[in-house]
Amino acid sequence: MDNDKSPSADPSRFTAHYISGTHWDREWYHPFQEFRFLLVELIDDLLDLMETDDQFRFFHLDGQTCMLDDYVAIRPENRGRLELLIRSGRILIGPWFTMPDLFCPGDEGLIRNLLLGHRVCREWGVGPMPVAYTCDMFGHPSQMAQIYRGFGLGHCVLGRGANEHTTPTFFNWEAPDGSQVFCFKLQDRSGYGAFVGARRALEQAGPQGGGEAEERARESLREYIDHEIGRCNGRVLCLMDALDHMPPATDAPRYVRIVEEACPDVSAMHSTLPAFFADAERLATDVPVKRGELREPAKNLCSYLWLIPNCVSARIVMKQANDACQSLLEHWCEPFSAIAAVEGVGLPRTYLREAWRNVLLNHAHDSICGCSIDQVHRDMMHRFDQARLIADQLRKKLFAALSRGCKELGGGPDEFTIIIANASTVPRQNVVEIDVNIPKDFPTTFKEGFRSQIVHSFTLSDADGQPIPYQRLSLVPLVNERGHVTQMGVGERGLSCARYRVAVELDLPPLGFMSLLVRPCPTPNRCVGSLRTGPNSAENEHLSIEIATNGTLLLTDKSTGEVYRDLLMFEDRSEIGDGWFHGQSVCDEIVLSSAGTAQVSVVHDGPLMVTFRVTISLALPARFDWERERRSDARTELCATVDVSLCRGARAVDVAVAVENTVEDHRLRLLLPTDAASARTYWAHHPFDWVERDIELSAETATWAEMELAEKPFLGLQAIGDGRRGLALLSEGGVHEGGVVDDVRRTMQVTLLRSFRRTAGTLGEIDGLELGRLAYRFSLTPFEGSPPKAELQRALTNLQAGLMTRQTGKAAAGFPPLEGTAAEAKAFLLQEEGTLVVSAVKPPERGEGIIVRLWNPTDVPAAEGLVFWRPVTRATIVDLGEEPIVDSPVLGVDGHRVELSAPPRGIVTLRIDFGDGPAASR
Repeated sequence: MDNDKSPSADPSRFTAHYISGTHWDREWYHPFQEFRFLLVELIDDLLDLMETDDQFRFFHLDGQTCMLDDYVAIRPENRGRLELLIRSGRILIGPWFTMPDLFCPGDEGLIRNLLLGHRVCREWGVGPMPVAYTCDMFGHPSQMAQIYRGFGLGHCVLGRGANEHTTPTFFNWEAPDGSQVFCFKLQDRSGYGAFVGARRALEQAGPQGGGEAEERARESLREYIDHEIGRCNGRVLCLMDALDHMPPATDAPRYVRIVEEACPDVSAMHSTLPAFFADAERLATDVPVKRGELREPAKNLCSYLWLIPNCVSARIVMKQANDACQSLLEHWCEPFSAIAAVEGVGLPRTYLREAWRNVLLNHAHDSICGCSIDQVHRDMMHRFDQARLIADQLRKKLFAALSRGCKELGGGPDEFTIIIANASTVPRQNVVEIDVNIPKDFPTTFKEGFRSQIVHSFTLSDADGQPIPYQRLSLVPLVNERGHVTQMGVGERGLSCARYRVAVELDLPPLGFMSLLVRPCPTPNRCVGSLRTGPNSAENEHLSIEIATNGTLLLTDKSTGEVYRDLLMFEDRSEIGDGWFHGQSVCDEIVLSSAGTAQVSVVHDGPLMVTFRVTISLALPARFDWERERRSDARTELCATVDVSLCRGARAVDVAVAVENTVEDHRLRLLLPTDAASARTYWAHHPFDWVERDIELSAETATWAEMELAEKPFLGLQAIGDGRRGLALLSEGGVHEGGVVDDVRRTMQVTLLRSFRRTAGTLGEIDGLELGRLAYRFSLTPFEGSPPKAELQRALTNLQAGLMTRQTGKAAAGFPPLEGTAAEAKAFLLQEEGTLVVSAVKPPERGEGIIVRLWNPTDVPAAEGLVFWRPVTRATIVDLGEEPIVDSPVLGVDGHRVELSAPPRGIVTLRIDFGDGPAASR
């Protein structure tokens, strides 16, 4: 529906667009079910208001769509009324499904959110509001402009992360690839509810107005509009009336009239954000360009300006659950679903959608950030559980279907096949860990001497019969489990076996499978040799490691001779903040592990892998003494174990950290002094980007409401280098706060946990203390020169995705028998060059084929060849919404192969269609 009122033709007057809406935190200081009572009341009243008063023209449902299902689940009888107002353009919805945090969910999580938001809009018969409405996000990553453009969103509303003194009302925000969106900067003081102060004054004056109350209201209104005019680089104003959980202003049409009466130089209308932006682009002047991430701390003490930087380190267990679910969906379920659909053995896509829906409901900013009350985060863990259960069973069933055509390598009754799946689109040739489940009646065992442990003796060989050496890492003598793949009926076959974890060096095909044959061995089968060079040191072809007396790691890059000392130090200090902010007391006590003594043990020792286990005990203040406002005198032992592993041929050191958190009110960090002495910047992995950040902090912010902090968000990877030496840290998941300290040693830091008790609107709760066991996995890679970005991204995929395995025979655990004749490895998708990063292989939102998304982490154009397992009939570049791009370049297709290129820092999405030709094994 168009506005009846046109912008003023008088160039001396300002055009003001009054925007009605609400900002709906689905859960925060109330749990979802309690807030839903208010949502139902709000929409009930909104329907009555808009149906009876055609002067109340428009209402914005906060740029998200999840609220629609939440409402209709309680008021199904009102769906038709709501849909009519949406279809008529009076209620604006989308483009998001939930208004997410932009740092924690990761690149594909943001894409899925917008895809689902667009799908819900289509289900309600409209397109999404063509505005990236991000009114309450805690900062904005560098590539969001490219993401928004990829969904046809050319305009953006934002507030936090930009100050009025550095950012005018209108600016163009440019992504690293050059994509731009035209932005409206919300005011510092009251953000997306800036009109509410005047509205409350007008409400107090009453519907009839008049008197001193009316004049005070008009004066409040004039002050507000004068401020907006003063900061505006154009002759168009946006009067935002969309505060948290606010009902519609029933007198909005009168407020619009009063704006014109109180401010004669303003022409006002009840409007929409798209209409506002249409005027703004025409009337804005001297529009600057801002580039990169928007993460300025708040200069002024304004609630709606705070950057709120420490959400990324709140409630680590919850963030680990999110990352684990996303890894299952992105690395396994989506690729397998897409491939299986092409092969004709797919499962309904609605399984994927249901799993993603549960995850995306948790991506709402106050949810995933960990800054809500305990009940909210308990509800979130239930949703993560539902997503994980769907995703885990879905990937197993799809793995079973896709691997069924492989050949059974075993011939005898005690021989069986293990199939190993690799999620990476690049071949993996390295030492990996897999489980081998040995049936109880396996015929061959051995033991050392007379009374030693009985060990099963078996051999591994590839499809060509070549023996594959392996190293035993662990043994669980008896495992009893349900079948891994659900089956109909009561006779589901479970699993009863001995489980060996073994290290084995394999050449795994890209996004595909390889098979190993397990056979009884009549003689003892031992692993000879070791990577250890001393009691607490080890070495492979590229690296050497040594554990120091205090438990820190000394790492040597043999190719450069550079030595990295004192890695993996712990630092602990007070935490008196909340889910939003880290707070530390004036009388703080910082405890370091650097002067302690650690216990070192060797838990894996062989020619393929060595693991040193470092046990550290810190005597920490038990909690915070809130009366004395300092850490308590009482001490509690906090135990941390660090497993440091080096594998044959590896260019990285694997690190597993486990913390038994027995302490309250503290922050625990991992420190890695890099000694990259001349480095002035470091890199942090963002959605579809590597952001280069200054190490030196802005001294100017020391007097601001918020000071710039060294700790900043990253997705899964951060790195620092000075050309001569560099170090990259990769995280399996859950850990998203890091940075580099501006000290002599250029210390990289990672926040492991923030144990806090303060939550919104309560006297304190316990879940945020994160008591109990927490576990983390990292990888450390030294480098010379610039960081190898694409290579490190692939290593991150391997770390986060892991491998999948299945067996045949007596320990099949519900997986069906193999029925094929092809014994060779199977590759579904190969990246020939590896210059680009593959972030998605998924079914399309609509239609057939496969969607493949890649991004270029470098500052130069990059070419790539993709080889599929089936002949390709057409390869089309599409946008992030999976719609064709007009005048996009034609991609070269040659049988199974597709050629493409990506601009510097660009994101490229392909739609691949297949013919009926034979599939290839590669």
